[in-house]
Amino acid sequence: MKITPLQSFKAYNYAPQNNACPSNNKFRSFSNQPTSDVVVLHNKCKQNPISFGNINKAALILAKQIPLEDRIAALFDVFKRGDVITVGKNLKETQKALKNSLDSFDHVIKRVFFIEDDNIDGHLAFYKNATGEKEILNINDFDLYLSNNLGQDSLKPHSSFYIVPDDILYINDTAIKIKDAPKANLSLQRHIFSKVFDFSQDSKDVIKRQNVKELSSLVKETKGKSHPLTFADVGGQDNVIEELKKGVLFPIKYPEAFEDIKINHGIILTGPPGTGKTLIAESLANESNAYFTKLNGSELKSKWVGESEENLRAFFDDAIEKQPSIVVFDEFDSVAKKRDQVDNYSAEFVNQFLSIMSDIEKRGDDVFVLATTNKIGMLDDAIMRSGRFGKHIEVGPPDLKGTRQILDIHTAKKPLDEAVDKDALAQKIYKIKATGADIARLSADAHNNAYERLGIFEKMANGTFKKSDIDELRITDEDFEKAINQFVSEGKTKERKKIGYN
Repeated sequence: MKITPLQSFKAYNYAPQNNACPSNNKFRSFSNQPTSDVVVLHNKCKQNPISFGNINKAALILAKQIPLEDRIAALFDVFKRGDVITVGKNLKETQKALKNSLDSFDHVIKRVFFIEDDNIDGHLAFYKNATGEKEILNINDFDLYLSNNLGQDSLKPHSSFYIVPDDILYINDTAIKIKDAPKANLSLQRHIFSKVFDFSQDSKDVIKRQNVKELSSLVKETKGKSHPLTFADVGGQDNVIEELKKGVLFPIKYPEAFEDIKINHGIILTGPPGTGKTLIAESLANESNAYFTKLNGSELKSKWVGESEENLRAFFDDAIEKQPSIVVFDEFDSVAKKRDQVDNYSAEFVNQFLSIMSDIEKRGDDVFVLATTNKIGMLDDAIMRSGRFGKHIEVGPPDLKGTRQILDIHTAKKPLDEAVDKDALAQKIYKIKATGADIARLSADAHNNAYERLGIFEKMANGTFKKSDIDELRITDEDFEKAINQFVSEGKTKERKKIGYN
């Protein structure tokens, strides 16, 4: 193999001329550099001294001296459909700007490239459209401008436009020339001046699931769309629903009637598991046409330790932006414990949460926070006071009337035998103190018992099952009796504790 002498290599000097740093003109254009084959990086800006104690940082400082338009063009070399090239001062702000413009994409994002540039005032995002053309997407909240030999056009926020070589893109006081390729070969420097986040495998899974879903729908029988949950789907909690109508639903729907009334933006739903606390909250959101979002306390604690306060603020910013909103915190006691306990994490979270709730109350935002817990005594006192979570609603097991309501809801579409006496069945279920979730389980178990009794599962195992095998299926009292006995044998019944029980 012939080795070319080192002297014959041409070099591309990206260092500022005359030992000076780049000037800060109104439009910084980076296109007038000599052509070369190899990049030679220099660092002559006094404000960026190189410390060999941190090679990666030094390399990034040097890489930033390469004109931005050349760094972008170097990524165009490896640009594919599904990729997004982003530019900004920091990754977090650019990520936030990109998320706000996701509606503008017509494809799954497979890879994201990020170029960090200290001089750019805003964010850039480039992608390939369905025909393979490069487009610039304006992810800023201000206009960009695109100039060529035909004139200049403005690009509104969240809009896109295709770009070609020699177009000039203006972002505030920075001018960037669009190129198909950099003047120098930057293939060895890409990993220094850009970060790549590869979601290709995840994207394949998403695309495959969507394709399977769409193809399956071609041969499915047409069925009516499932309706969103409403109060009609919640049984046995009439008093709770009435309280939430007065405290949340009516203030959202008729704000003019509550101008002079202090509203609780925080409500605690307390009661044993399975009584329908989250179901009620989701139904409330649908009844009021409010944005609904849910966060699990234990998940928050396990996944966001170290950055939970910042993420909590972002979570609420989203709810405030989409108001009217109903936010549900499940297992609230896992993160909002009393601050006198030895738990620095809980103390930091509670402080941040109190600050957010105070801001919502002061501004009068249409944001209502429903916190669910079965350990209300563990919550911090400051959380419980008026102005934060001053209203507490008990969501308990249903009474006999409620039990019958819930049974009707969960058996409405099931093939019950005509001999099933729902009143008598509701009596049996009420005696074992079943919650709403328990009644849903009992109904499903009875259905499965009918399958077992008729050998349906056995046919499925043998591969001989046909749809006609269940056309005449009926769920009997025997199937429900078996489900109730199994439930009791597992110790699921809620016995009332005697006074003084410890």
